[in-house]
Amino acid sequence: MTAHATHAFDPENEFVAPPLYTLNLTAAQRCVLDWIERHGGLFQAITVQVDAVADDVEHSESTVYDALARLTTLGLLVRDETGAHRINARYFFSANPDLRRLVAAALADPPITPDARAEAPRKVGNTAARRRRTIRPV
Repeated sequence: MTAHATHAFDPENEFVAPPLYTLNLTAAQRCVLDWIERHGGLFQAITVQVDAVADDVEHSESTVYDALARLTTLGLLVRDETGAHRINARYFFSANPDLRRLVAAALADPPITPDARAEAPRKVGNTAARRRRTIRPV
């Protein structure tokens, strides 16, 4: 058995990130992070058009570039091989502890497995069976 196999995955501890206020983010960095979240970067990597972000958050393009660089260095943003960015899921779960606990419970719960009754053909209810037996006058 490897050392990795003996380590139990614990989302309650492993999905935790430092609180955002401890990272000493500038207003521009917070704005860029919020912009990416509002434009779908929480669920998938998105191409960040720096000029569009700069216009939306009312900062210069160089400030947006600096913000992207710092957020990526901190690990709040994950940049893929195409240059698109997404928000680190650990940050999301850190900011949403109820969801983090739900994921932890889901990973710890046993799988749902159908039994023999679930595999059997569906039983026709008595009402449906009586309806078929009724002879109606013509």
